[in-house]
Amino acid sequence: MLKLTWLPQNPLVRQIIALAYTAVLTVALLQSSSHPYVGPPAPPGAPDPGRELFLTSGHIIGFTLLVLLWWWVLSPWPRPLLIAVLIALLLGTITEILQSLVPDRSSNLFDLATNYIVTLAVAWIIHTYRVRKANSPL
Repeated sequence: MLKLTWLPQNPLVRQIIALAYTAVLTVALLQSSSHPYVGPPAPPGAPDPGRELFLTSGHIIGFTLLVLLWWWVLSPWPRPLLIAVLIALLLGTITEILQSLVPDRSSNLFDLATNYIVTLAVAWIIHTYRVRKANSPL
């Protein structure tokens, strides 16, 4: 059984953590690639496999943590996983659209698809874990 007793239990603290992370992720997704406020600058140059892997890994890590955090925060509520997924899908969609307004950025369907796939995969893993835990004889 997974015990995370070291995590904050106060609902307000949990909400502040999730909102702060969401704000940092939003800034990371909407900032200039060459002069970022958060994280390293994107590697310069034309797209190549190494550059794309670096940038895609940011989306994978970012949206994995986003879904996990919001699910954790909303766990006392009904349907916390559904709400966490909706938050992640909405943030992924809005930030990809708004990237077209940033001077050295553009919207990218691959990034949007990555955000969606990661969000849904994390939700499926959480759901599967919860079902198995509920059906466990221990």
